[in-house]
Amino acid sequence: MPPNSLVPFISKIFLWLPVCYCLWYFSASYTVIVPSYLIEFLLKLSFNDLVLGIEQSGHNIEIIVKATIPQQDIPKGMVAELPYPINPLIYNFGMPLCLALILSSPNTSKRLGKNIALSIVLLLFVQTWGIYFDFLKSLFLQTPSHLIGHFVLQQWQLDVIAISYQIGALVLPPVTPLVIWMFLYKQFITQFIPVFYQIHDKEE
Repeated sequence: MPPNSLVPFISKIFLWLPVCYCLWYFSASYTVIVPSYLIEFLLKLSFNDLVLGIEQSGHNIEIIVKATIPQQDIPKGMVAELPYPINPLIYNFGMPLCLALILSSPNTSKRLGKNIALSIVLLLFVQTWGIYFDFLKSLFLQTPSHLIGHFVLQQWQLDVIAISYQIGALVLPPVTPLVIWMFLYKQFITQFIPVFYQIHDKEE
């Protein structure tokens, strides 16, 4: 592949990025439905006595938890609840980049549709991871235990939640899109290796 072929590819990425970010943002209220259902299933399975449900407003969600408050402090006919608002976009901001990379790479129509669908599915699971551990971090590391029925985890469990939250917030969103793209377009990427060597030799 000639050295100047890298420039059109990078130009395509920058042209596709604004389009992909707009599509990603304005479709977020629909794409977050899948992670919401997955998280509700996981939380009901793990913490059925605590979690009351999940409410969605646009692309934002709130996970509702049953609060442990003395009965005399609760107004008649009311239920004590703790809402945990979460912005799911924090854990899925890499999707536009992944789509821009895929659209800028050589594709057939069938391959393009297949790769876009696969990347979206994988990135929705990454988003689910981020939301899930964001909630667990807020619930068990930031909420007083007396408000959640003195539900206390062991220290190693708290450490796992903290580490998993950091991975879901700092590592997976920016890294996963690149890993997906490199896996799907290995042959295309290897064509650029001689180009990098030529650029390096010229600099020396």
